[in-house]
Amino acid sequence: MNRIQGSPGYVLHARPYRESSQLLELLTPGEGRIAAVLRGGRGRGRGTARPFVRLDLAWSGRGEVQTLNRCDEAAVLHLTGARAVCGLYVNELAVKLLPRQLPDPGFYAAYEAVLTGLADPAMPPEPGLRRYELALLRLLGEGLDFIDPAALEAQVTYVVPPQAPPRPAAPGEDSPYAIAGDSLAALLQDRLQGRGQQREAQRLLRRLLEHHLEGKPIVSRQLIARGRSDRTS
Repeated sequence: MNRIQGSPGYVLHARPYRESSQLLELLTPGEGRIAAVLRGGRGRGRGTARPFVRLDLAWSGRGEVQTLNRCDEAAVLHLTGARAVCGLYVNELAVKLLPRQLPDPGFYAAYEAVLTGLADPAMPPEPGLRRYELALLRLLGEGLDFIDPAALEAQVTYVVPPQAPPRPAAPGEDSPYAIAGDSLAALLQDRLQGRGQQREAQRLLRRLLEHHLEGKPIVSRQLIARGRSDRTS
């Protein structure tokens, strides 16, 4: 039997289970993504199974679904409006791409960092989202770490296909995985500047994530796009 006496964690997704319980997808540093049942959770009125809340957890059980023995709030991150939608995007990516029981404290730290940034209205959300997407791709074995930023030529356009080394784009080539050398280097060195580099990095990471999603839609992206459309209409 698996028995964890104490661990921090976050709710990635929650849905009703039986009469008053909840089935949760959780992210923890030591066990990675796990499924667990919170018995009577919907009847407590305490809101312990909310997203964007760091929890103090304990669980036990056999098999894939664990039973929570403790689920207490430790810290609440206040995300509202468009930032809350970005938080839902972060959670949706983890649920749809992160294998269960693949512990990685570094990815957990990246997840916590992006939520903390989204909760701070003084911080722009885009840099944190790009760091999170990059951390998730690394965990999936995408291998962008093998690229040496110093070897990239700033004015050269590179094609970075899924799970393959980058190469200079052929003359006239129009690839969804294309990115300028200076933008790729800035992405890898966490120094993206300006809307042009931000857009190029976002487009590349989105295409690489879509490769791993294998056609699964990301619903929260549609909400983000709708919010941008409402602001410009």
